[in-house]
Amino acid sequence: MTTHRVNSPDGALAYLTDCTLATVCDLAMKKSAPKSELSRQISIAQKAIDWMDEFGIDYSHTRAKDVKAMGGKVDIWAEQFKPTT
Repeated sequence: MTTHRVNSPDGALAYLTDCTLATVCDLAMKKSAPKSELSRQISIAQKAIDWMDEFGIDYSHTRAKDVKAMGGKVDIWAEQFKPTT
């Protein structure tokens, strides 16, 4: 999602959720990422997705769509980005 799609409070939450999920993805890919920071970002992203669900906000143009497709848990979604070695 990009900022040009933001034209409402709903869009703002969707945008910030997508940005937070991008941060989760980036941190998960790093071998030396601080676990506490990754956990913190996962928690923030999970809360944002929960709010999007609660308020009926469309997440079809965000990474939240992929999280929901994998069961709705950000920590499970993030596992796919972690290095295998």
